Amino acid sequence: MRGVPDDYYRRLHEVDTRHWWHRGMRSIEAVLLGERLQRTGQSVLDAGCGTGGFLAWAASTGAFDRLAGSDVSAEAIELAREVVPQAELRVAPLDALPFEDGGFALVVVEDVLQHVHQDALDRSFTELRRVLRPDGALLVRTNGGRHARNERVDWRLYDAPTLAHDLERGGFRPVRITYANMPLSAAATFLGRSPRAPTAASHGIPAPDGSAKTAIGSRLLALEARYLARPGRSLPYGHTLLALAVPG
Repeated sequence: MRGVPDDYYRRLHEVDTRHWWHRGMRSIEAVLLGERLQRTGQSVLDAGCGTGGFLAWAASTGAFDRLAGSDVSAEAIELAREVVPQAELRVAPLDALPFEDGGFALVVVEDVLQHVHQDALDRSFTELRRVLRPDGALLVRTNGGRHARNERVDWRLYDAPTLAHDLERGGFRPVRITYANMPLSAAATFLGRSPRAPTAASHGIPAPDGSAKTAIGSRLLALEARYLARPGRSLPYGHTLLALAVPG
């Protein structure tokens, strides 16, 4: 990934399954997936799996017999093998997924779309559509803001209408789109902070926090998950944007 420190994936590995933000996001994602997590014998692909945090969580749900992941970083894949040794893990970009057509009931793309080069974006959606079963679902998590912007050809900020447009252009029908992490994002905006393209000095990986911030952040995300548990609800703002979509 362009502009990130040499130890980026090691830092991600240290927080991917333990940090309150990642745990909170997975509680919200569980709400969006809903009854899909009540089924058994399913298959899941995490396209851009990083160090394997989501796959470890997916394994813990008992819903998936087949776990697979891909990432552009060989280092990330090696770290993921430590977390989910039972998973099929491949080094590959989003626009060339080394998996069969229609192989997965669930395909997940977390914090990846904003980094895809503009020239590869359409091909990436085509690949995501190809590996998904006709009755499957795509879960997307990306950055979020009030207004979309393209800061670089390999980094963009999404708003909800732009994400919906890209999904539809890629052959998907959005079922639900919501922002998340609203109170802390609003506080960050008040302080003049907003999502930016990663650099060696600012890479977006949360630092270990003290117990007070962990307690506050965990509680706020748990409240958001409870609010979103009712069908049709969404949050109007946040620096995180999530979407559940099905083949259109």
